[in-house]
Amino acid sequence: MKNKTKLILFSLLVIGLFLRLFKFQELFHFTMDEALVAFRGLGLFKYNRPFLIGGISPLQVHLPPYFYYLASVFLAIFKFNPAGWGIWAALIGILTIISLYFLVKKISNQKTALITSTLYTFSFTTIFFDRRFWPLSFNPLLTILSLFLLTRLNKKSFKYYLLLFLTLTFAFTADPSNIPLILTSITFIVLNIKKLNSKFLNISSAIASAVFITPLLLFDLRHNWENIKGVNRLFNNISVHQFSFQKLIDAILLIPRTLTRFWYSPQTNLVELHSYCIPHANARQQNLPMILVILAIAAIVWFVKTSKKPIEKTINKLFFFYLFGITLFGALGFSIFDHYLSGLLPIFAFITAKFLSKLPKSITLIAISIFLITNLYQFSQASNPYGLKHKQDLIFWANQELRGQDFALDSISKCHRENGLRYLFELTDNPPKQSFMDPNFFWLYQQFPAETIPDKVLLVTDKPINTNLPIISQEIFGALNAYLLDNQGKAYQLNQ
Repeated sequence: MKNKTKLILFSLLVIGLFLRLFKFQELFHFTMDEALVAFRGLGLFKYNRPFLIGGISPLQVHLPPYFYYLASVFLAIFKFNPAGWGIWAALIGILTIISLYFLVKKISNQKTALITSTLYTFSFTTIFFDRRFWPLSFNPLLTILSLFLLTRLNKKSFKYYLLLFLTLTFAFTADPSNIPLILTSITFIVLNIKKLNSKFLNISSAIASAVFITPLLLFDLRHNWENIKGVNRLFNNISVHQFSFQKLIDAILLIPRTLTRFWYSPQTNLVELHSYCIPHANARQQNLPMILVILAIAAIVWFVKTSKKPIEKTINKLFFFYLFGITLFGALGFSIFDHYLSGLLPIFAFITAKFLSKLPKSITLIAISIFLITNLYQFSQASNPYGLKHKQDLIFWANQELRGQDFALDSISKCHRENGLRYLFELTDNPPKQSFMDPNFFWLYQQFPAETIPDKVLLVTDKPINTNLPIISQEIFGALNAYLLDNQGKAYQLNQ
């Protein structure tokens, strides 16, 4: 590697780290999904509660616990402050940038590799995906690692077989959105079976299967085959949903729309960028410049048609499995979210870079400059009125006002009710005796919720308050309005 290339790569890593850590507490996204993982880590290290399963998937079965254990270790290092996850997420993003360079250099050339890593470093969408820590945080890196390992399989080296199958196992245990990656790898192996070592395949797949199944089997033996029952719940859920033509169209267009978002994200409010709230999720997909969506479709078609190398054809299969899975999911009436395609973010960078590298040098430089300027401007506009810093400030204010008194925690919101506050209070000496999150999280607390609502209620809302209770004090933290209410008359009912 030439010194100039080393300097460019080093600069990309430094800039990438800055973009992923700048105001990392103010912009860090921490809501119910992140709080669930945090509670498991707190329980593991502080309450001595080991566990055999991770989260429950949309497929209605639980996943093995490996991501949760890794996340718990990451959290414990920062004394269970979720802000520490922001640092880990940024480091994962930096590892993705450098890994992407070496993968693309191997399957293409150095010029395309540098362009790919540059695009990934500066894309607004990837920057703020890399600033969120949750089960999908590793998806881009897992895609890169899996594709690299597929290129390394041979008849002489067992370690690449084992690493591939363990990588795929971790990918599935982190989130089922990685199933297309697993299917793609299996397809690659089947099509190249004569070139591979069947003994290595059998041993490594057996080890990975045992790693995957063992904790789930132990859990089911202790919990009356709960995961087996989950299969029945899945079919019941499917029967409830009805075919939706609009969701089918949205599913088919999800890949080109997400490629468009890799180039340009209209939303700079990070809640709108990450939210499951249907109005925000729909806006992310539908409020895109049509010309860019058409260009994204053309770019994908061009890539598929011009793919000649085996690994590029493997990427085409990855597109197919993502398209098939998302389309099936949408046709069954399930909600479609763009984060399902997070594993394709490095591929979007590669496709864009490959296309740009075919253009005249002057046009390539102009296109990259427009990309950088646009995404850096969007970055400068980024905000998170529900960010972790606002929530931590709210906790500090509430504890000063309460001065150790018992209280209940409630939240009323248009879209962001499940906001992570209950976990943040768990870290203090005075967690709420009751809260709006108790039905979801009560089993994770150090102490079970009280049976009656205390004399004080902390109400958090982002819309006008409607209460007859006396307001003791109030304060605003970003988009969060906090009210401390007097409930001595025991008239308040939690919004559970």
